[in-house]
Amino acid sequence: MNLVTNEKLGLGGNVEPQRTGLPPETRRDEVADYVTQAKSVKVEELAEHFAVSTMTIHRDLEQLSNDGRLERVRGGARAITTRMAERDVRLRRYLNAATKDSLARVAAALIPEGSVVGLDDSTTVGAMGSYLAARRPSTVVTHSLSLMSIVAGQPHMALVGLGGQYYPETDSFLGSVVVEQLRRITADIVFVSTTAMKNDALFHPDAEAALTKRAMINMGARKVLVVDSAKFESAGLYHVIDVAEFDDVVVDDALPEPEVSRLRELGVTVHVAAAH
Repeated sequence: MNLVTNEKLGLGGNVEPQRTGLPPETRRDEVADYVTQAKSVKVEELAEHFAVSTMTIHRDLEQLSNDGRLERVRGGARAITTRMAERDVRLRRYLNAATKDSLARVAAALIPEGSVVGLDDSTTVGAMGSYLAARRPSTVVTHSLSLMSIVAGQPHMALVGLGGQYYPETDSFLGSVVVEQLRRITADIVFVSTTAMKNDALFHPDAEAALTKRAMINMGARKVLVVDSAKFESAGLYHVIDVAEFDDVVVDDALPEPEVSRLRELGVTVHVAAAH
C-alpha cells in the first residue's frame, strides 16, 4: 500500500495523504468508507484522493451501488441513510456494519456447541453467519435466505429452512405459513433483532415481520435479543414482544448507562459489545 507525498485537507479538517496503488477490491472498500464518512462526495474528489482516473471511480461507484453499499447521485455518490436502508436489505447489511459485527461476535459466543439455534432474518442477526462454524451448533433454524445459504455450506450443521411467502425487501420468508412451521419446532436458543425499541418493548414497521419474529422468539428455550443502540426510542408500529420476555440482551457500548441499567431491571442478562 503506497502513499504519495502530496497531501490534501481531509474530512473534519484533518490532513490526509492521497491513496494510490491499491488493489481494486481494497480501493472500493476504502471508497465506500470515504463516502460513508463524507455523507456526499463528488467523483473528482474521489479520483484525486485515490489517485486514479474519474472513469475508474465511476466504475467503482457503479459496483458499490450494485452491491448496496452507497447510492449513486449525479456527479458522485452519497452515504446510505437509515430511511434508505429500511427499503432495501442490501443497504441495511452495510448500515452500521462494524457495530453489527461486534454484536454478532458477542452473540455467537452464547451458542452452546451441539445446540439447536434459531436465527431471524434481521441483518444484525445475519452478521452472526460468519461465526457459526466456530460455535458448531448441531442445527440452525432460520427464515433468512442468506443465512440458509451460509448454513447449507457447513457440512457439520443441519439446516431447517422455513419457507413461505418470499419478501425481497427482507430477503426472507414471512407470514402465517412460516409462523405455523415455527409452532411445530423448538430450539435451545434463538436470536432476534428489531427496528425499534420503545417503552421496554420491541416494535417493527411491518405486520408480517412482527408476527414471524414473535413466533421465532416463542420457540426458543433461551431467548436472546441482539440490538444496536440506535434502535432505542426509534419509531415502530407493530408490537412484537416485551423485552422482559428475553433471557439475554446484546447491545453495543454506545447505549447510555441508564438504558443499560433499565434493561437489567427488567431481569435480563446484558452483554455489552465494544463498538468499533
